[in-house]
Amino acid sequence: MNSKLIKKDGNKITVELEIELDPTSMLNSEEQIAKALSEAGLLATEEALELFDTDGSPIEVKGRTLTSKGKEKKSIKHPTARKK
Repeated sequence: MNSKLIKKDGNKITVELEIELDPTSMLNSEEQIAKALSEAGLLATEEALELFDTDGSPIEVKGRTLTSKGKEKKSIKHPTARKK
């Protein structure tokens, strides 16, 4: 991965990018830039989601008690994935 989460300070994060530019191709350079920015965005989004993540304790919404299974690993199959 070309992006790293460097620091968390309250609601602020610092992400570091390392981008290898191609001196022979602007297109390849742009693709590397896009890849690194996408990875940085993924890291930032993961941190943002944790702010809203539940700790597993029940919550009450409109008189109903709702519970969570807590954090658990999900396995998601993409709808366009090919069957082998």
